[in-house]
Amino acid sequence: MFPHVNQAGNHRYLRILETYYEDGRHKQRVVANLGRLDRIQEDLPKLLKALSRFTDEPLVAPQDVQPVEALPWGPVLLARHLYEELGLDRIVAEQCSSPRRKLDVAETAFVLLANRLSDPRSEHGLARWLEAMYVCDRAGRRWLPAWLPEEEVSPTQRVRVAPRQLMTWYRTLDALLAARKGIERELYLRVRDLFSLNVDLVFYDVTNAYFCRRRPKERLRRHGKPKQGESRNVLVVLGVVMANGWPIAHHVFPGNTADKKTFASVVEDLEGRFGLRRVLVVGDCGLVSPDNLEFLAAQGRQVRYLLGLPGRRSQEATDVFGRLAEGAWTKVDEGNRVQEVRLGDAPEVRYLVVESDERRATEAELRQRDMDRTAEGLRAIEAAVAAGRLKCPEKIGARAARALSAHHGTRYYSWEIPGGGGFRFWEDPAKMAAETVREGRYLLKTDDPRLRPEEAVEVYKQLSDVEWAYRDLKDVIALRPIYHKTDPRVEGHIFVATLALFLKRTLEHHLREAGLYLSPTEAFEAMRSIGVSVLDFDGHRRLLTTAGGRDARRIIRALGIEAMAPPQPELEVRET
Repeated sequence: MFPHVNQAGNHRYLRILETYYEDGRHKQRVVANLGRLDRIQEDLPKLLKALSRFTDEPLVAPQDVQPVEALPWGPVLLARHLYEELGLDRIVAEQCSSPRRKLDVAETAFVLLANRLSDPRSEHGLARWLEAMYVCDRAGRRWLPAWLPEEEVSPTQRVRVAPRQLMTWYRTLDALLAARKGIERELYLRVRDLFSLNVDLVFYDVTNAYFCRRRPKERLRRHGKPKQGESRNVLVVLGVVMANGWPIAHHVFPGNTADKKTFASVVEDLEGRFGLRRVLVVGDCGLVSPDNLEFLAAQGRQVRYLLGLPGRRSQEATDVFGRLAEGAWTKVDEGNRVQEVRLGDAPEVRYLVVESDERRATEAELRQRDMDRTAEGLRAIEAAVAAGRLKCPEKIGARAARALSAHHGTRYYSWEIPGGGGFRFWEDPAKMAAETVREGRYLLKTDDPRLRPEEAVEVYKQLSDVEWAYRDLKDVIALRPIYHKTDPRVEGHIFVATLALFLKRTLEHHLREAGLYLSPTEAFEAMRSIGVSVLDFDGHRRLLTTAGGRDARRIIRALGIEAMAPPQPELEVRET
């Protein structure tokens, strides 16, 4: 309940309102009308003194109320709801329980996850986030940064967070890592039942993350080939298993590990820890090697694969495209068709060529652009040779090679220097035929006899969810760069990032079900409009929660959050 002044005509009236929750919305109603403010204002101190007999809390006049600070609260409120809805608080508490451990891992883990979701920072940067955000535990005790005294900070010292607080976060990483397998399994069982996961279909892919320091010291820090053209090459390899968009398991490998070498251990884990006996693994072609195929055969072929193959620079793809037959296409949906091809040396393996009208139009436009730009460069060489500005055959050949490589011109054109001199180029029919047969088409490979071609296409489209998950891990949740030096801390950091991704996927599900066109990042930003004001009532501190903006209120309704305000004990700092 709270006081409110209402203007009616020429007078202002004081009344008491209360906020209540009904039909998924926050509403207000009048509890008491106290009368015209100008008539009762002089008597308010007497009224407060009289009311104080009925409460243990002190009642003070408005002039005695002093604001202390105002901080965002909504992102922490949202993170706490997701954390408890999934039962992750209970799972972490059970899996990390130890009579020798004084640390409340469920609460410290929540702090790390809330930060990773709303404003991801390193364990050092976490202190500044605690200073700028209202973060408290279930009992309402606030977490605050612990800074070193100024006299203990040297001029060259970059970090001035107290070691005792840093060790709180490091010990949390250690505890989570020790219980990783159990936490992942319990979380998988929880989500499987809560969101009806299709456990027969899992997606697996591999990415890598780089370190802020290049010099490898530990087992995981190795020089490897970066993905997506990243310049740093001291890496760690991360393999994530996804089911219906949720990251049910992850594996960390040294940075120089090839993708295909991660496959066998992942399959063994799926069968042993999760009990998944019939699994279709969806991924890229680099996952399956001859050794992996032998491994699958030794497992009784209970694990099947559906792989995307490169359409270029592959004799396998060339052989498949050469076996295509006109009129043998099966319609998947409007604008998409699929055709099944088998090669004689592996009859149990099926190749599926998918043809898309939209993809064909896009690739034809790109091809024409490349051809026009290449032809323009070759005509310039032709003109220079005809004018006598370019005579040396070696220089002519070098310029032609540069012009052809700049825009993939070698796929479409051939050229020569005739015996009598000069330069000519032409559109090569054989090359064009090889290009157009691939245009608008991509290639899948599977050994699952139960998977119909049109089903395989729909399943493979879901692989984009995995790719988006990796983008979220690396960019939104800020998995990289990794600042930790030791392998256990690196693995703990990655585990926290994957748990944060789990919570983010849950939020995405709720927003989609509610028809809210907000990304999780936008949702957390909108929730910053919900704040907490710390007020001093004549020496006694209390909290006042703001309602938030329009989007924040829509998110609250979508998730069914009822308790808006943090717990209000005698305000105290959570010791770390």
